[in-house]
Amino acid sequence: MGKTTVSNMFRDLGVQVWCADNEVNELYKINGAATKILFKEYPSVVTKTGVDKKKLKNLIHKDNAILKKVERIVHPLLEHSKVDFIRSNRDLPLIVFDIPLLFEKQQESNFDAVLVVTASELTQKKRVLSRKSIKEQDFQLIKRNQINEQEKIKRADFIINTDKSLLETKQDVLELYQKIKGLLI
Repeated sequence: MGKTTVSNMFRDLGVQVWCADNEVNELYKINGAATKILFKEYPSVVTKTGVDKKKLKNLIHKDNAILKKVERIVHPLLEHSKVDFIRSNRDLPLIVFDIPLLFEKQQESNFDAVLVVTASELTQKKRVLSRKSIKEQDFQLIKRNQINEQEKIKRADFIINTDKSLLETKQDVLELYQKIKGLLI
């Protein structure tokens, strides 16, 4: 979709951003809180550096029920991190959360406003498959666990479509940032 790119554009504007993917990476490091728990459940996915996401992904492809078990481990840890982020930035007028499955996990009501970063199905597939570690079956798994893009757009307060140049997307982010700042004054 371009969520990371848009998040980085907000960072460039001085906005503090909490990123679920980055937090998961921290939780999956060798001494990460999730690594210790996952080692007990699925020792084959833990290496000397932490959780091997590729091994974990392969397990999930074999049994999608494992995804739910992993989520029950990881999501409470992410929630704790999110609360800490809010506390440490409570005096700021604007903070951003980059959460890939916001609607799927019914979290949108926890925020003052929701921005959906969107792109066409073709653009999504092209971007995902351009990553070295992602294959067609991974893309299908991702899509299977997400709600329909049009539904997300209907539920959004703000929308940024990234089916355009980086410069145009950056301009859209800047305009949204200025609009939000204007609403906060």
